Amino acid sequence: MKKLFFILILALTTVTAGAQHHHDNRGPHDRGHERHHIECATHEQMSMTMQVLNQQSFDDKKLEIAKLCVVLGHFCVDDLARMAAVFSFDDSRLTFLSFAYEYCEDPQNYYALRDSFSFRSNFDKLMDTVHPGHRR
Repeated sequence: MKKLFFILILALTTVTAGAQHHHDNRGPHDRGHERHHIECATHEQMSMTMQVLNQQSFDDKKLEIAKLCVVLGHFCVDDLARMAAVFSFDDSRLTFLSFAYEYCEDPQNYYALRDSFSFRSNFDKLMDTVHPGHRR
Protein backbone atom coordinates (compact mmCIF):
# COMPACT_ATOMS: atom_id res chain seq x y z
CA MET A 1 0.00 0.00 0.00
CA LYS A 2 2.73 2.46 0.91
CA LYS A 3 4.52 1.71 -2.38
CA LEU A 4 1.34 2.35 -4.39
CA PHE A 5 0.67 5.58 -2.50
CA PHE A 6 4.25 6.73 -3.12
CA ILE A 7 3.90 5.95 -6.84
CA LEU A 8 0.65 7.93 -6.96
CA ILE A 9 2.23 10.96 -5.32
CA LEU A 10 5.27 10.72 -7.57
CA ALA A 11 3.08 10.51 -10.68
CA LEU A 12 0.96 13.48 -9.62
CA THR A 13 3.94 15.66 -8.74
CA THR A 14 5.75 14.75 -11.97
CA VAL A 15 2.77 15.67 -14.11
CA THR A 16 2.17 18.81 -12.08
CA ALA A 17 5.79 19.94 -12.43
CA GLY A 18 5.69 19.35 -16.18
CA ALA A 19 2.46 21.28 -16.59
CA GLN A 20 3.47 24.40 -14.65
CA HIS A 21 4.08 26.39 -17.83
CA HIS A 22 0.37 26.14 -18.74
CA HIS A 23 -0.75 28.21 -15.78
CA ASP A 24 -0.72 31.94 -15.42
CA ASN A 25 -1.06 34.32 -12.48
CA ARG A 26 -4.84 34.15 -12.21
CA GLY A 27 -6.21 32.79 -8.98
CA PRO A 28 -7.87 29.38 -8.73
CA HIS A 29 -11.36 30.88 -8.88
CA ASP A 30 -10.51 32.64 -12.16
CA ARG A 31 -9.46 29.47 -13.95
CA GLY A 32 -11.93 28.29 -16.53
CA HIS A 33 -13.69 31.64 -16.91
CA GLU A 34 -11.68 32.50 -20.00
CA ARG A 35 -10.87 30.27 -22.93
CA HIS A 36 -7.54 28.61 -22.23
CA HIS A 37 -5.95 25.21 -22.15
CA ILE A 38 -7.48 23.05 -19.41
CA GLU A 39 -5.22 20.41 -17.87
CA CYS A 40 -7.14 17.36 -16.71
CA ALA A 41 -5.80 14.23 -15.12
CA THR A 42 -4.43 11.65 -17.50
CA HIS A 43 -5.98 8.20 -17.72
CA GLU A 44 -2.99 6.84 -15.80
CA GLN A 45 -3.35 9.44 -13.03
CA MET A 46 -7.04 8.67 -12.61
CA SER A 47 -6.45 4.92 -12.61
CA MET A 48 -3.79 5.24 -9.95
CA THR A 49 -5.85 7.70 -7.89
CA MET A 50 -8.93 5.50 -8.02
CA GLN A 51 -6.93 2.39 -7.15
CA VAL A 52 -5.51 4.01 -4.02
CA LEU A 53 -8.88 5.49 -2.99
CA ASN A 54 -10.72 2.21 -3.51
CA GLN A 55 -8.23 0.38 -1.29
CA GLN A 56 -9.25 2.51 1.69
CA SER A 57 -12.01 1.23 3.95
CA PHE A 58 -13.10 4.43 5.63
CA ASP A 59 -14.18 7.81 4.31
CA ASP A 60 -11.82 9.76 6.56
CA LYS A 61 -8.76 8.09 5.00
CA LYS A 62 -10.24 8.42 1.49
CA LEU A 63 -10.83 12.11 2.17
CA GLU A 64 -7.26 12.66 3.35
CA ILE A 65 -5.83 11.00 0.23
CA ALA A 66 -8.31 12.60 -2.19
CA LYS A 67 -7.49 16.08 -0.87
CA LEU A 68 -3.77 15.47 -1.30
CA CYS A 69 -4.32 14.22 -4.84
CA VAL A 70 -6.39 17.28 -5.74
CA VAL A 71 -3.72 19.64 -4.44
CA LEU A 72 -0.95 17.86 -6.36
CA GLY A 73 -2.77 17.07 -9.59
CA HIS A 74 -4.88 18.63 -12.30
CA PHE A 75 -8.47 17.44 -12.05
CA CYS A 76 -11.59 18.44 -13.95
CA VAL A 77 -15.19 18.13 -12.79
CA ASP A 78 -15.55 14.68 -14.39
CA ASP A 79 -12.47 13.48 -12.51
CA LEU A 80 -13.77 14.92 -9.24
CA ALA A 81 -17.13 13.20 -9.75
CA ARG A 82 -15.38 9.85 -10.13
CA MET A 83 -13.35 10.52 -7.00
CA ALA A 84 -16.44 11.63 -5.03
CA ALA A 85 -18.20 8.38 -5.94
CA VAL A 86 -15.81 6.37 -3.73
CA PHE A 87 -17.17 8.00 -0.57
CA SER A 88 -19.86 6.17 1.36
CA PHE A 89 -21.66 9.25 2.63
CA ASP A 90 -22.85 12.57 1.21
CA ASP A 91 -21.17 14.44 4.07
CA SER A 92 -17.79 13.18 2.89
CA ARG A 93 -18.61 14.00 -0.73
CA LEU A 94 -19.65 17.50 0.32
CA THR A 95 -16.45 18.04 2.30
CA PHE A 96 -14.30 16.75 -0.56
CA LEU A 97 -16.02 18.67 -3.36
CA SER A 98 -16.09 21.90 -1.33
CA PHE A 99 -12.35 21.57 -0.80
CA ALA A 100 -11.63 20.55 -4.41
CA TYR A 101 -13.37 23.57 -5.96
CA GLU A 102 -10.37 25.81 -5.41
CA TYR A 103 -8.17 23.40 -7.37
CA CYS A 104 -10.61 22.39 -10.11
CA GLU A 105 -9.47 23.06 -13.67
CA ASP A 106 -13.00 23.80 -14.94
CA PRO A 107 -14.95 25.24 -11.98
CA GLN A 108 -17.57 26.70 -14.34
CA ASN A 109 -18.81 23.10 -14.74
CA TYR A 110 -19.34 22.44 -11.02
CA TYR A 111 -23.10 22.34 -11.58
CA ALA A 112 -22.52 18.94 -13.26
CA LEU A 113 -21.79 17.45 -9.82
CA ARG A 114 -25.50 17.42 -8.93
CA ASP A 115 -25.70 13.66 -9.51
CA SER A 116 -22.78 13.03 -7.15
CA PHE A 117 -25.10 13.37 -4.17
CA SER A 118 -27.82 11.14 -2.82
CA PHE A 119 -29.80 14.16 -1.65
CA ARG A 120 -30.40 17.39 -3.59
CA SER A 121 -30.01 19.41 -0.38
CA ASN A 122 -26.33 18.40 -0.21
CA PHE A 123 -25.74 19.65 -3.75
CA ASP A 124 -27.43 22.89 -2.71
CA LYS A 125 -25.03 23.12 0.25
CA LEU A 126 -22.10 22.64 -2.12
CA MET A 127 -23.33 25.41 -4.40
CA ASP A 128 -23.90 27.68 -1.39
CA THR A 129 -20.29 27.02 -0.34
CA VAL A 130 -18.61 27.55 -3.71
CA HIS A 131 -20.99 30.20 -5.07
CA PRO A 132 -22.43 32.09 -2.08
CA GLY A 133 -25.66 33.82 -2.96
CA HIS A 134 -26.42 31.69 -6.03
CA ARG A 135 -30.02 31.02 -6.88
CA ARG A 136 -31.24 27.58 -7.92
